[in-house]
Amino acid sequence: MAVQDANDGRVPIRARYPNSPTDEDPALRAWSDERLAGPGPYRPRFMVYSGLGSPTMTAERLSMLQEVGAESFLLAADLPSQLGFDPDHELAHAQVGRAGVSCATLDDFAEICSRLDLEAADSVGMLANSLGHIGLGMVRSVLRDRDAPQVKVVMQNDPLKEFTARGTEIHTPRQAVRIATDCVAYAIDDDIPGATLTICSNHYDVAGAGPLLAMAFAFGNAIAYMDELLERGYLATDVARKLMFFLNERSDLFVEASVFRSARTLWSEILRDRYGVPTDKQPVATLMGYAHGLESAAEPLVNIPRVTLSVLGSMMGGVDYLCATGYDEALRIPSLDASALAVRTMQVVAYEHGASLTLDPLGGSAKTRDIDDYVQTTVRSELGRLLDNGGPVEAIENGYIAGRIDENRGARQKQISNRERLMVGHTAFEAAAHADLFDGRSSGEIDFLQVEQDAIGRMAKHKQSRDPRAVARSVDELRDVAAGKDNLLPVTIAALRAGATTEEIVKATGEGFAR
Repeated sequence: MAVQDANDGRVPIRARYPNSPTDEDPALRAWSDERLAGPGPYRPRFMVYSGLGSPTMTAERLSMLQEVGAESFLLAADLPSQLGFDPDHELAHAQVGRAGVSCATLDDFAEICSRLDLEAADSVGMLANSLGHIGLGMVRSVLRDRDAPQVKVVMQNDPLKEFTARGTEIHTPRQAVRIATDCVAYAIDDDIPGATLTICSNHYDVAGAGPLLAMAFAFGNAIAYMDELLERGYLATDVARKLMFFLNERSDLFVEASVFRSARTLWSEILRDRYGVPTDKQPVATLMGYAHGLESAAEPLVNIPRVTLSVLGSMMGGVDYLCATGYDEALRIPSLDASALAVRTMQVVAYEHGASLTLDPLGGSAKTRDIDDYVQTTVRSELGRLLDNGGPVEAIENGYIAGRIDENRGARQKQISNRERLMVGHTAFEAAAHADLFDGRSSGEIDFLQVEQDAIGRMAKHKQSRDPRAVARSVDELRDVAAGKDNLLPVTIAALRAGATTEEIVKATGEGFAR
Protein backbone atom coordinates (compact mmCIF):
# COMPACT_ATOMS: atom_id res chain seq x y z
CA MET A 1 0.00 0.00 0.00
CA ALA A 2 1.33 3.42 -0.97
CA VAL A 3 2.76 5.45 1.92
CA GLN A 4 3.92 9.06 1.77
CA ASP A 5 5.62 11.24 4.39
CA ALA A 6 5.80 14.60 2.60
CA ASN A 7 4.89 16.63 5.69
CA ASP A 8 6.94 18.60 8.18
CA GLY A 9 6.95 15.83 10.75
CA ARG A 10 7.72 13.12 8.17
CA VAL A 11 4.67 11.28 9.49
CA PRO A 12 3.86 8.32 7.21
CA ILE A 13 0.44 8.67 5.55
CA ARG A 14 -1.26 5.66 3.94
CA ALA A 15 -3.36 5.85 0.79
CA ARG A 16 -5.92 3.48 2.32
CA TYR A 17 -6.26 2.23 5.86
CA PRO A 18 -7.32 -1.29 6.88
CA ASN A 19 -10.45 -1.98 8.93
CA SER A 20 -12.28 1.06 7.54
CA PRO A 21 -15.44 1.15 5.41
CA THR A 22 -13.23 1.79 2.37
CA ASP A 23 -11.63 -1.57 2.97
CA GLU A 24 -14.85 -3.39 3.93
CA ASP A 25 -17.66 -1.97 1.79
CA PRO A 26 -17.58 -3.57 -1.72
CA ALA A 27 -18.55 -0.38 -3.55
CA LEU A 28 -16.00 1.77 -1.71
CA ARG A 29 -13.38 -0.94 -2.11
CA ALA A 30 -13.92 -1.06 -5.88
CA TRP A 31 -13.75 2.74 -6.09
CA SER A 32 -10.56 2.93 -4.04
CA ASP A 33 -8.94 0.07 -6.00
CA GLU A 34 -9.60 1.98 -9.20
CA ARG A 35 -8.14 5.19 -7.77
CA LEU A 36 -5.10 3.36 -6.36
CA ALA A 37 -4.26 2.09 -9.84
CA GLY A 38 -2.82 5.55 -10.50
CA PRO A 39 -0.44 7.74 -8.50
CA GLY A 40 -1.73 10.17 -5.88
CA PRO A 41 -2.85 12.66 -4.93
CA TYR A 42 -6.29 11.10 -5.25
CA ARG A 43 -8.13 14.19 -6.36
CA PRO A 44 -11.06 15.04 -8.62
CA ARG A 45 -10.84 16.65 -12.01
CA PHE A 46 -10.99 20.43 -11.63
CA MET A 47 -14.19 21.46 -13.41
CA VAL A 48 -15.47 24.94 -14.21
CA TYR A 49 -19.13 25.67 -14.83
CA SER A 50 -18.93 28.89 -16.75
CA GLY A 51 -20.58 30.95 -19.42
CA LEU A 52 -21.20 34.67 -19.74
CA GLY A 53 -22.41 37.13 -22.32
CA SER A 54 -21.40 36.21 -25.85
CA PRO A 55 -19.64 33.11 -27.19
CA THR A 56 -16.47 35.15 -27.69
CA MET A 57 -16.51 36.39 -24.08
CA THR A 58 -16.96 32.84 -22.84
CA ALA A 59 -14.19 31.52 -25.09
CA GLU A 60 -11.80 34.04 -23.54
CA ARG A 61 -12.91 33.15 -20.01
CA LEU A 62 -12.56 29.36 -20.53
CA SER A 63 -9.14 29.78 -22.11
CA MET A 64 -7.86 31.82 -19.16
CA LEU A 65 -9.30 29.35 -16.64
CA GLN A 66 -7.64 26.49 -18.50
CA GLU A 67 -4.33 28.31 -18.22
CA VAL A 68 -4.89 28.52 -14.46
CA GLY A 69 -5.49 24.77 -14.28
CA ALA A 70 -9.13 23.95 -15.10
CA GLU A 71 -9.47 20.54 -16.76
CA SER A 72 -13.19 19.98 -17.32
CA PHE A 73 -15.52 22.55 -18.87
CA LEU A 74 -19.27 22.55 -18.34
CA LEU A 75 -21.00 25.30 -20.28
CA ALA A 76 -23.48 27.52 -18.47
CA ALA A 77 -26.05 28.53 -21.09
CA ASP A 78 -28.26 31.54 -20.53
CA LEU A 79 -31.94 31.13 -19.67
CA PRO A 80 -33.29 31.63 -23.22
CA SER A 81 -30.90 28.95 -24.50
CA GLN A 82 -31.98 26.54 -21.75
CA LEU A 83 -35.65 27.15 -22.59
CA GLY A 84 -35.14 26.74 -26.32
CA PHE A 85 -35.52 30.40 -27.38
CA ASP A 86 -33.18 32.06 -29.85
CA PRO A 87 -31.87 35.49 -28.75
CA ASP A 88 -34.13 37.27 -31.24
CA HIS A 89 -37.31 35.83 -29.68
CA GLU A 90 -39.41 38.39 -27.80
CA LEU A 91 -39.35 36.26 -24.63
CA ALA A 92 -35.54 36.34 -24.65
CA HIS A 93 -35.45 40.12 -24.21
CA ALA A 94 -33.39 41.30 -21.21
CA GLN A 95 -32.23 37.73 -20.49
CA VAL A 96 -29.69 37.17 -23.28
CA GLY A 97 -26.25 36.36 -21.88
CA ARG A 98 -27.22 37.19 -18.30
CA ALA A 99 -27.30 33.87 -16.45
CA GLY A 100 -24.84 32.24 -18.82
CA VAL A 101 -23.75 32.44 -22.43
CA SER A 102 -26.08 32.88 -25.38
CA CYS A 103 -25.75 29.67 -27.40
CA ALA A 104 -28.36 29.08 -30.10
CA THR A 105 -26.40 27.56 -32.99
CA LEU A 106 -23.63 25.08 -33.64
CA ASP A 107 -21.45 28.02 -34.68
CA ASP A 108 -22.00 29.58 -31.25
CA PHE A 109 -20.79 26.47 -29.47
CA ALA A 110 -17.82 26.11 -31.81
CA GLU A 111 -16.80 29.69 -30.96
CA ILE A 112 -17.18 28.99 -27.23
CA CYS A 113 -14.72 26.09 -27.50
CA SER A 114 -12.42 27.77 -30.04
CA ARG A 115 -9.67 28.72 -27.59
CA LEU A 116 -9.63 25.54 -25.52
CA ASP A 117 -6.61 23.30 -25.81
CA LEU A 118 -8.48 20.03 -26.27
CA GLU A 119 -5.27 18.03 -26.02
CA ALA A 120 -5.08 19.15 -22.39
CA ALA A 121 -8.81 19.00 -21.60
CA ASP A 122 -10.32 16.07 -19.76
CA SER A 123 -13.92 16.78 -20.73
CA VAL A 124 -16.35 19.26 -22.26
CA GLY A 125 -20.10 19.51 -21.86
CA MET A 126 -23.17 21.67 -21.49
CA LEU A 127 -26.07 22.23 -19.13
CA ALA A 128 -28.95 21.20 -21.39
CA ASN A 129 -31.48 19.57 -19.11
CA SER A 130 -34.56 19.98 -21.30
CA LEU A 131 -32.83 19.81 -24.67
CA GLY A 132 -30.16 17.20 -24.18
CA HIS A 133 -30.25 16.09 -27.81
CA ILE A 134 -29.31 19.61 -28.91
CA GLY A 135 -26.60 20.05 -26.28
CA LEU A 136 -25.04 16.67 -26.93
CA GLY A 137 -25.35 17.27 -30.67
CA MET A 138 -23.36 20.49 -30.34
CA VAL A 139 -20.68 18.94 -28.13
CA ARG A 140 -20.34 15.83 -30.27
CA SER A 141 -20.09 17.85 -33.49
CA VAL A 142 -17.42 20.22 -32.20
CA LEU A 143 -15.28 17.42 -30.73
CA ARG A 144 -15.49 15.57 -34.05
CA ASP A 145 -14.61 18.68 -36.04
CA ARG A 146 -11.65 19.35 -33.74
CA ASP A 147 -10.55 15.67 -34.00
CA ALA A 148 -10.63 15.19 -30.22
CA PRO A 149 -12.06 11.69 -29.67
CA GLN A 150 -10.19 11.37 -26.36
CA VAL A 151 -12.07 14.25 -24.73
CA LYS A 152 -14.89 12.98 -22.55
CA VAL A 153 -18.42 14.36 -22.67
CA VAL A 154 -19.97 15.65 -19.43
CA MET A 155 -23.61 16.58 -20.03
CA GLN A 156 -26.01 17.85 -17.41
CA ASN A 157 -28.96 16.24 -19.14
CA ASP A 158 -31.50 15.41 -16.41
CA PRO A 159 -34.93 16.76 -17.38
CA LEU A 160 -37.11 15.09 -14.74
CA LYS A 161 -35.90 17.28 -11.89
CA GLU A 162 -36.72 20.41 -13.89
CA PHE A 163 -40.45 19.88 -13.31
CA THR A 164 -40.22 20.34 -9.54
CA ALA A 165 -36.79 21.91 -8.89
CA ARG A 166 -35.98 24.49 -11.56
CA GLY A 167 -38.88 25.14 -13.92
CA THR A 168 -37.10 25.01 -17.29
CA GLU A 169 -39.07 22.02 -18.57
CA ILE A 170 -40.17 22.22 -22.21
CA HIS A 171 -41.85 18.91 -23.04
CA THR A 172 -43.89 16.49 -20.92
CA PRO A 173 -42.12 14.26 -18.35
CA ARG A 174 -42.42 11.17 -20.55
CA GLN A 175 -41.14 13.04 -23.61
CA ALA A 176 -38.29 14.40 -21.51
CA VAL A 177 -37.30 10.87 -20.51
CA ARG A 178 -37.12 9.95 -24.18
CA ILE A 179 -34.76 12.84 -24.95
CA ALA A 180 -32.46 12.01 -22.02
CA THR A 181 -32.35 8.30 -22.76
CA ASP A 182 -31.82 8.88 -26.48
CA CYS A 183 -28.62 10.70 -25.48
CA VAL A 184 -27.43 7.73 -23.42
CA ALA A 185 -28.39 5.24 -26.13
CA TYR A 186 -26.53 7.27 -28.73
CA ALA A 187 -23.46 7.42 -26.50
CA ILE A 188 -23.51 3.64 -26.01
CA ASP A 189 -24.02 2.94 -29.72
CA ASP A 190 -21.32 5.41 -30.77
CA ASP A 191 -18.95 4.57 -27.88
CA ILE A 192 -18.74 8.18 -26.68
CA PRO A 193 -16.54 8.47 -23.58
CA GLY A 194 -17.81 10.25 -20.49
CA ALA A 195 -21.26 10.92 -19.04
CA THR A 196 -24.11 11.87 -21.35
CA LEU A 197 -26.56 12.00 -18.43
CA THR A 198 -25.67 13.69 -15.15
CA ILE A 199 -28.41 12.93 -12.63
CA CYS A 200 -28.73 15.85 -10.29
CA SER A 201 -29.77 16.05 -6.64
CA ASN A 202 -28.29 19.54 -6.25
CA HIS A 203 -31.27 21.42 -7.65
CA TYR A 204 -33.75 19.47 -5.54
CA ASP A 205 -31.70 20.48 -2.51
CA VAL A 206 -31.64 24.13 -3.55
CA ALA A 207 -35.40 24.01 -4.15
CA GLY A 208 -35.88 23.07 -0.51
CA ALA A 209 -35.78 19.28 -0.37
CA GLY A 210 -32.57 19.09 1.64
CA PRO A 211 -29.67 16.86 0.57
CA LEU A 212 -31.03 13.46 1.64
CA LEU A 213 -34.51 13.72 0.14
CA ALA A 214 -32.81 15.22 -2.92
CA MET A 215 -30.52 12.21 -3.21
CA ALA A 216 -33.48 9.84 -3.01
CA PHE A 217 -35.24 11.74 -5.82
CA ALA A 218 -32.06 11.65 -7.92
CA PHE A 219 -31.75 7.89 -7.51
CA GLY A 220 -35.44 7.59 -8.41
CA ASN A 221 -34.79 9.52 -11.63
CA ALA A 222 -31.81 7.29 -12.36
CA ILE A 223 -34.08 4.26 -12.03
CA ALA A 224 -36.59 5.80 -14.46
CA TYR A 225 -33.87 6.39 -17.05
CA MET A 226 -32.34 2.96 -16.47
CA ASP A 227 -35.69 1.18 -16.78
CA GLU A 228 -36.43 2.93 -20.07
CA LEU A 229 -33.06 1.97 -21.54
CA LEU A 230 -33.31 -1.62 -20.36
CA GLU A 231 -36.70 -1.85 -22.05
CA ARG A 232 -34.93 -0.83 -25.24
CA GLY A 233 -32.54 -3.74 -24.81
CA TYR A 234 -29.46 -2.05 -23.40
CA LEU A 235 -27.42 -3.68 -20.62
CA ALA A 236 -27.50 -2.15 -17.15
CA THR A 237 -23.69 -2.07 -16.99
CA ASP A 238 -23.43 -0.20 -20.31
CA VAL A 239 -26.03 2.35 -19.20
CA ALA A 240 -24.41 2.85 -15.79
CA ARG A 241 -21.07 3.69 -17.44
CA LYS A 242 -22.68 6.70 -19.15
CA LEU A 243 -24.17 8.15 -15.96
CA MET A 244 -22.79 10.63 -13.46
CA PHE A 245 -24.41 11.80 -10.20
CA PHE A 246 -24.32 15.46 -9.21
CA LEU A 247 -24.88 15.49 -5.44
CA ASN A 248 -24.89 18.26 -2.88
CA GLU A 249 -24.62 19.24 0.78
CA ARG A 250 -23.38 22.70 1.64
CA SER A 251 -23.55 23.20 5.38
CA ASP A 252 -21.53 20.43 7.09
CA LEU A 253 -18.35 19.04 5.62
CA PHE A 254 -18.73 15.70 7.45
CA VAL A 255 -22.24 15.20 6.11
CA GLU A 256 -21.00 16.36 2.70
CA ALA A 257 -18.32 13.67 2.68
CA SER A 258 -20.85 11.09 3.80
CA VAL A 259 -23.29 12.02 1.03
CA PHE A 260 -20.72 11.19 -1.63
CA ARG A 261 -19.39 8.08 0.09
CA SER A 262 -22.91 6.81 0.78
CA ALA A 263 -23.96 7.44 -2.81
CA ARG A 264 -21.47 4.82 -3.98
CA THR A 265 -22.87 2.26 -1.55
CA LEU A 266 -26.52 3.05 -2.34
CA TRP A 267 -26.07 3.04 -6.13
CA SER A 268 -24.22 -0.26 -5.89
CA GLU A 269 -27.16 -1.71 -3.96
CA ILE A 270 -29.60 -0.52 -6.64
CA LEU A 271 -27.51 -2.07 -9.43
CA ARG A 272 -27.30 -5.34 -7.48
CA ASP A 273 -30.83 -5.63 -6.12
CA ARG A 274 -32.92 -4.05 -8.89
CA TYR A 275 -30.86 -4.85 -11.96
CA GLY A 276 -29.07 -8.04 -10.92
CA VAL A 277 -25.55 -6.74 -11.53
CA PRO A 278 -23.10 -8.48 -9.16
CA THR A 279 -20.93 -6.10 -7.18
CA ASP A 280 -17.75 -7.27 -8.85
CA LYS A 281 -19.23 -6.61 -12.31
CA GLN A 282 -20.47 -3.09 -11.62
CA PRO A 283 -18.84 0.00 -13.14
CA VAL A 284 -17.59 2.35 -10.45
CA ALA A 285 -20.01 5.26 -10.02
CA THR A 286 -18.88 8.67 -11.26
CA LEU A 287 -19.70 11.53 -8.89
CA MET A 288 -19.67 15.30 -9.36
CA GLY A 289 -19.78 17.96 -6.69
CA TYR A 290 -20.24 21.72 -6.72
CA ALA A 291 -18.58 23.25 -3.67
CA HIS A 292 -20.82 25.96 -2.27
CA GLY A 293 -20.91 26.86 1.38
CA LEU A 294 -23.96 28.95 2.24
CA GLU A 295 -22.40 31.76 0.23
CA SER A 296 -23.85 35.18 0.91
CA ALA A 297 -24.14 38.48 -0.94
CA ALA A 298 -23.11 40.24 2.28
CA GLU A 299 -19.36 40.20 3.03
CA PRO A 300 -18.57 38.24 -0.15
CA LEU A 301 -14.90 37.70 0.75
CA VAL A 302 -16.06 35.54 3.67
CA ASN A 303 -17.42 33.13 1.08
CA ILE A 304 -13.81 32.12 0.37
CA PRO A 305 -13.33 30.06 3.57
CA ARG A 306 -16.88 28.73 3.20
CA VAL A 307 -16.14 27.43 -0.28
CA THR A 308 -12.74 26.09 0.81
CA LEU A 309 -14.34 23.94 3.49
CA SER A 310 -16.94 22.70 1.02
CA VAL A 311 -14.15 21.75 -1.41
CA LEU A 312 -12.50 19.83 1.42
CA GLY A 313 -15.72 17.99 2.27
CA SER A 314 -16.27 17.03 -1.36
CA MET A 315 -12.72 15.76 -1.77
CA MET A 316 -12.89 13.75 1.45
CA GLY A 317 -16.03 12.18 0.02
CA GLY A 318 -14.13 11.10 -3.08
CA VAL A 319 -15.79 13.06 -5.90
CA ASP A 320 -14.54 12.50 -9.44
CA TYR A 321 -15.38 15.97 -10.80
CA LEU A 322 -15.55 19.13 -8.73
CA CYS A 323 -16.58 22.73 -9.35
CA ALA A 324 -16.12 25.48 -6.79
CA THR A 325 -18.34 28.53 -6.71
CA GLY A 326 -16.90 32.03 -7.07
CA TYR A 327 -16.84 34.14 -3.91
CA ASP A 328 -18.99 36.76 -5.66
CA GLU A 329 -21.45 34.37 -7.30
CA ALA A 330 -24.22 35.50 -4.95
CA LEU A 331 -23.85 38.98 -6.49
CA ARG A 332 -23.47 38.36 -10.22
CA ILE A 333 -21.88 36.15 -12.84
CA PRO A 334 -18.54 35.45 -11.14
CA SER A 335 -15.76 37.85 -12.01
CA LEU A 336 -12.62 36.47 -13.62
CA ASP A 337 -10.58 36.82 -10.44
CA ALA A 338 -13.24 34.96 -8.44
CA SER A 339 -13.42 32.18 -11.05
CA ALA A 340 -9.65 31.82 -11.10
CA LEU A 341 -9.54 31.79 -7.29
CA ALA A 342 -12.11 28.98 -7.29
CA VAL A 343 -9.75 26.86 -9.40
CA ARG A 344 -6.83 27.75 -7.15
CA THR A 345 -8.90 26.81 -4.09
CA MET A 346 -9.46 23.31 -5.46
CA GLN A 347 -5.76 23.01 -6.28
CA VAL A 348 -4.67 24.09 -2.79
CA VAL A 349 -6.99 21.62 -1.09
CA ALA A 350 -5.92 18.84 -3.47
CA TYR A 351 -2.16 19.37 -3.29
CA GLU A 352 -1.49 20.98 0.10
CA HIS A 353 -2.25 19.85 3.67
CA GLY A 354 -2.63 16.17 2.74
CA ALA A 355 -6.36 16.12 2.04
CA SER A 356 -5.95 13.96 -1.08
CA LEU A 357 -3.15 11.64 0.00
CA THR A 358 -5.60 9.22 1.58
CA LEU A 359 -8.70 7.76 0.01
CA ASP A 360 -11.66 8.18 2.35
CA PRO A 361 -9.70 9.85 5.17
CA LEU A 362 -12.77 10.05 7.43
CA GLY A 363 -13.75 6.42 6.96
CA GLY A 364 -13.87 4.37 10.14
CA SER A 365 -14.41 7.12 12.69
CA ALA A 366 -17.33 6.74 15.07
CA LYS A 367 -18.82 10.01 13.83
CA THR A 368 -18.54 9.02 10.19
CA ARG A 369 -20.11 5.60 10.74
CA ASP A 370 -23.06 7.17 12.54
CA ILE A 371 -23.59 9.81 9.84
CA ASP A 372 -23.28 7.19 7.10
CA ASP A 373 -25.89 5.01 8.76
CA TYR A 374 -28.34 7.92 9.07
CA VAL A 375 -27.78 9.13 5.50
CA GLN A 376 -28.16 5.69 3.96
CA THR A 377 -31.18 4.69 6.05
CA THR A 378 -32.96 7.95 5.25
CA VAL A 379 -32.26 7.80 1.51
CA ARG A 380 -33.37 4.16 1.28
CA SER A 381 -36.62 5.03 3.07
CA GLU A 382 -37.35 8.08 0.90
CA LEU A 383 -36.52 6.20 -2.30
CA GLY A 384 -38.91 3.45 -1.23
CA ARG A 385 -41.67 6.01 -0.66
CA LEU A 386 -41.04 7.54 -4.08
CA LEU A 387 -41.27 4.18 -5.84
CA ASP A 388 -44.40 3.31 -3.85
CA ASN A 389 -45.93 6.52 -5.24
CA GLY A 390 -45.47 5.32 -8.80
CA GLY A 391 -41.88 6.32 -9.50
CA PRO A 392 -40.51 9.67 -10.64
CA VAL A 393 -42.73 10.33 -13.65
CA GLU A 394 -45.99 9.52 -11.89
CA ALA A 395 -44.78 11.31 -8.76
CA ILE A 396 -44.31 14.47 -10.85
CA GLU A 397 -47.76 14.11 -12.34
CA ASN A 398 -49.54 13.33 -9.05
CA GLY A 399 -47.72 16.05 -7.10
CA TYR A 400 -45.91 13.77 -4.64
CA ILE A 401 -42.42 15.19 -5.31
CA ALA A 402 -43.55 18.81 -5.15
CA GLY A 403 -45.40 18.07 -1.91
CA ARG A 404 -42.39 16.46 -0.25
CA ILE A 405 -40.20 19.42 -1.25
CA ASP A 406 -42.78 21.83 0.19
CA GLU A 407 -42.75 19.93 3.49
CA ASN A 408 -38.99 20.46 3.80
CA ARG A 409 -38.64 23.91 2.26
CA GLY A 410 -37.24 26.61 4.53
CA ALA A 411 -35.64 24.30 7.09
CA ARG A 412 -32.20 25.87 6.69
CA GLN A 413 -33.50 29.42 6.96
CA LYS A 414 -35.55 28.56 10.05
CA GLN A 415 -32.46 27.11 11.72
CA ILE A 416 -30.50 30.27 10.97
CA SER A 417 -33.34 32.57 12.03
CA ASN A 418 -33.81 30.65 15.29
CA ARG A 419 -30.04 30.72 15.89
CA GLU A 420 -29.92 26.93 15.98
CA ARG A 421 -27.00 27.41 13.63
CA LEU A 422 -24.82 30.47 13.20
CA MET A 423 -23.86 32.27 10.04
CA VAL A 424 -20.87 34.55 10.36
CA GLY A 425 -21.66 38.15 9.50
CA HIS A 426 -25.40 37.52 9.73
CA THR A 427 -26.35 35.96 13.05
CA ALA A 428 -22.88 36.01 14.61
CA PHE A 429 -20.03 38.52 14.57
CA GLU A 430 -22.07 41.18 12.82
CA ALA A 431 -19.84 44.18 12.12
CA ALA A 432 -21.83 46.64 10.07
CA ALA A 433 -19.32 49.40 10.69
CA HIS A 434 -16.57 47.32 9.09
CA ALA A 435 -18.52 45.33 6.48
CA ASP A 436 -16.53 47.00 3.69
CA LEU A 437 -13.48 45.03 4.83
CA PHE A 438 -15.07 41.92 3.30
CA ASP A 439 -16.50 43.34 0.07
CA GLY A 440 -13.69 42.37 -2.28
CA ARG A 441 -13.18 44.12 -5.58
CA SER A 442 -15.64 42.21 -7.71
CA SER A 443 -17.60 44.31 -10.15
CA GLY A 444 -19.86 43.78 -13.13
CA GLU A 445 -17.92 43.23 -16.35
CA ILE A 446 -20.60 43.01 -19.02
CA ASP A 447 -22.76 45.43 -20.98
CA PHE A 448 -25.75 43.10 -21.31
CA LEU A 449 -27.64 45.40 -23.65
CA GLN A 450 -24.75 45.25 -26.09
CA VAL A 451 -24.52 41.47 -25.67
CA GLU A 452 -28.20 41.13 -26.61
CA GLN A 453 -27.91 43.44 -29.61
CA ASP A 454 -24.84 41.56 -30.83
CA ALA A 455 -26.60 38.20 -30.39
CA ILE A 456 -29.61 39.38 -32.40
CA GLY A 457 -27.31 40.64 -35.13
CA ARG A 458 -25.34 37.39 -35.11
CA MET A 459 -28.59 35.42 -35.46
CA ALA A 460 -29.71 37.55 -38.41
CA LYS A 461 -26.40 36.97 -40.22
CA HIS A 462 -26.59 33.26 -39.43
CA LYS A 463 -30.06 32.93 -40.96
CA GLN A 464 -29.00 34.87 -44.06
CA SER A 465 -25.92 32.74 -44.64
CA ARG A 466 -27.51 29.28 -44.42
CA ASP A 467 -29.38 27.30 -47.07
CA PRO A 468 -33.07 27.59 -46.08
CA ARG A 469 -34.06 24.51 -48.08
CA ALA A 470 -31.44 22.38 -46.32
CA VAL A 471 -32.64 23.68 -42.96
CA ALA A 472 -36.27 22.94 -43.83
CA ARG A 473 -35.43 19.40 -44.95
CA SER A 474 -33.45 18.65 -41.81
CA VAL A 475 -36.13 20.06 -39.52
CA ASP A 476 -38.83 18.07 -41.34
CA GLU A 477 -36.80 14.89 -40.87
CA LEU A 478 -36.33 15.67 -37.17
CA ARG A 479 -40.09 16.20 -36.80
CA ASP A 480 -40.75 12.81 -38.42
CA VAL A 481 -38.26 11.02 -36.16
CA ALA A 482 -39.71 12.68 -33.06
CA ALA A 483 -43.13 11.33 -34.08
CA GLY A 484 -41.72 7.80 -34.11
CA LYS A 485 -39.29 5.87 -31.93
CA ASP A 486 -35.92 6.28 -33.64
CA ASN A 487 -33.09 8.03 -31.81
CA LEU A 488 -33.23 11.83 -32.02
CA LEU A 489 -29.48 12.41 -32.00
CA PRO A 490 -28.50 11.68 -35.64
CA VAL A 491 -31.23 13.92 -37.10
CA THR A 492 -30.59 16.62 -34.46
CA ILE A 493 -26.91 16.71 -35.39
CA ALA A 494 -27.84 16.89 -39.08
CA ALA A 495 -30.17 19.81 -38.36
CA LEU A 496 -27.48 21.65 -36.39
CA ARG A 497 -25.00 21.16 -39.21
CA ALA A 498 -27.54 22.44 -41.72
CA GLY A 499 -27.81 25.62 -39.65
CA ALA A 500 -31.01 25.04 -37.70
CA THR A 501 -31.21 26.99 -34.46
CA THR A 502 -32.07 25.74 -30.98
CA GLU A 503 -35.54 27.29 -31.18
CA GLU A 504 -36.27 25.65 -34.54
CA ILE A 505 -35.11 22.25 -33.30
CA VAL A 506 -37.11 22.49 -30.07
CA LYS A 507 -40.23 23.50 -32.01
CA ALA A 508 -39.85 20.63 -34.49
CA THR A 509 -39.22 18.14 -31.69
CA GLY A 510 -42.36 19.23 -29.87
CA GLU A 511 -44.44 19.11 -33.04
CA GLY A 512 -43.23 15.59 -33.72
CA PHE A 513 -44.02 14.51 -30.17
CA ALA A 514 -47.55 15.90 -30.59
CA ARG A 515 -48.38 13.81 -33.64
